[in-house]
Amino acid sequence: MADSSTQTQPHEVTRRGFVGWAFGIGSAFAGLLVGIPLIGSLVGSLPQAKPSNFVKVTEVSSLPLGEPVGLSYVDETQDAYNYELLPHSVWVIKRSDTDVTALSPVCTHLGCQVYWSRAATQFLCPCHGSVFGEDGTVVHGPAPRALDQLPSKIEDGALHVQWVNYKPDVPTKIPV
Repeated sequence: MADSSTQTQPHEVTRRGFVGWAFGIGSAFAGLLVGIPLIGSLVGSLPQAKPSNFVKVTEVSSLPLGEPVGLSYVDETQDAYNYELLPHSVWVIKRSDTDVTALSPVCTHLGCQVYWSRAATQFLCPCHGSVFGEDGTVVHGPAPRALDQLPSKIEDGALHVQWVNYKPDVPTKIPV
């Protein structure tokens, strides 16, 4: 006869045992979710947003002399792991083949889009009545500063512009 203490009995799962296992697995899962940001901060941070690059907008020879022209272009941006193609508009004024000014179309008051009035020979803001001269200076407004001049350069006869967002409704240009 065999001793009953040496016989292996099949392990039977009780209700209390099942609840204990389920609670343990749920706790481990919750701890993992809470711990992921901590582990990420120890390993390293996400890549920071890169500033916009210079983007070819147009050939300088195609621009009329002394008259503002509205142009649009697409810029690729990266913020952390997100890549986006963002459309931008710009007002361009050609003074000569080597002197071109690029102005942001964003009103410096509250960020509305300004337009060029050929009849008034001024930039007008349709939202709050700001008026800007041909060079972007404030004629009258509530606008606190001139239209923002965007970084630009001419390479191989082409105009390249770098998009910069500036904080609205402050007297000095502050990149956002």
